[in-house]
Amino acid sequence: MLSYIIRLDDATPKMNHNGWQEVESILDRYDVKPIVGIIPDSSDPLFCWEEDPRFWTETVQRWIAKGWTIAQHGYHHVYHPCKDGSHSEFSDLSYEEQMFRIKTGYEVMVNKGCQPSCFFAPGHTFDNTTIDVCRDFGRFDFISDGYALYPYQEKGMLFFPSIFDTPHRILPFGVYTFILHPSFTKQSAFSQLDRFISSNRKSFSSATEVLLRCNKMREKSAIEKTIHPTITTLRKIRKMLLIGR
Repeated sequence: MLSYIIRLDDATPKMNHNGWQEVESILDRYDVKPIVGIIPDSSDPLFCWEEDPRFWTETVQRWIAKGWTIAQHGYHHVYHPCKDGSHSEFSDLSYEEQMFRIKTGYEVMVNKGCQPSCFFAPGHTFDNTTIDVCRDFGRFDFISDGYALYPYQEKGMLFFPSIFDTPHRILPFGVYTFILHPSFTKQSAFSQLDRFISSNRKSFSSATEVLLRCNKMREKSAIEKTIHPTITTLRKIRKMLLIGR
């Protein structure tokens, strides 16, 4: 089985609406239904375009009517420094604090008229406590993140892996989530997306379709467990090479 899923990150009333309209037009052209990550209550200063007062009442409702999968993308989308030197909205926080942020963010979205079935943290940064909270909260069908070739179960939560961001052919099998940030995507990337979907339309699936046919109890294989550290090592080497130039 080969399935490609599109994920759109950082939907908020102050997103770059031109970029979002561009990607929505492409997806509509091929009837591709993405996962769309909505920030419940954005405080991130990066999103500083004109606020759309109809974001929740019209835009989000239009996505729901099209059958797009609605995801909760963090809470405020604001990072704090972590012990390992990275930055995250969730990692290193207590169970109680993470539960507050995820539960409160979820309630904001429900009160705005949408019920997310998926969760993913900003910047792919979360810890085991985040997984525990998502499992115990019991409102999400899956987390969009992780490294594997197919959806897998970890600590009682189903994960849809996202190994690579940009749409491109990888292996002739597997489930791959391609991540786009429409507010910051260049026109050339939109054109590339259009061409890739046009050439590979039969391989694109919605998250709902993948959810119906995946093995929800499957754990990572021994080979899949090596993917994350391998990618991490390759990224470190690439960074070192770039610094050395």
